[in-house]
Amino acid sequence: MRPHKLVSFSAAASAASGLVLAALVLPAGLPAAAHSGTTTTHHSSAPKLDAVGNVKFWECPSKTTRMLVAVNTLTLHPGSTLDITFIIKNTGTKSCNYTAPYAGVAPGPTSTTLQAGPCGSVGYAIANSRGHEVWPGPQLVNCPALGFAQLAPGATVSGTGTWNQDKPNTSTRVPPGKYTLVVDNKHFSFPIHVSS
Repeated sequence: MRPHKLVSFSAAASAASGLVLAALVLPAGLPAAAHSGTTTTHHSSAPKLDAVGNVKFWECPSKTTRMLVAVNTLTLHPGSTLDITFIIKNTGTKSCNYTAPYAGVAPGPTSTTLQAGPCGSVGYAIANSRGHEVWPGPQLVNCPALGFAQLAPGATVSGTGTWNQDKPNTSTRVPPGKYTLVVDNKHFSFPIHVSS
């Protein structure tokens, strides 16, 4: 049995997602390839509300960058919203750069409040059962000014995103059915059911 290294994440996202995401236990001494992909903090066969894995986050290398993604639900009823929370931690010994919105007027300091989505630090999409993207799709988006911020060794950043079941550029709800939430260019995926 390998020793375990405790990787603590900020609890900032736990209130937003309604989950207790205080810490993740990761095996120590595993090669980087063993950490790639998505692992979960649960051990049941039911679909998970959260996942964690190594990712490349802008200029932060995947070898030393861990991301936790959590959702508030896997079933969306009429009028409900999918909430996505992410936490990123630099487990390395060097600072690295990531993109964040400016706080106030550019070129001021970058904001510590991050977003997921078309203008966010982390991207995500919703695909239907045929694999066609239904959100964000082609839409006109007015993004804030963005700039580089540093993620120090041992530091974490977090952010959120939402989907209200609407198609792009409309207030029309997508049809009931099976969908997939894909976060960070397919590093993480969650099965989503839109009910009637």
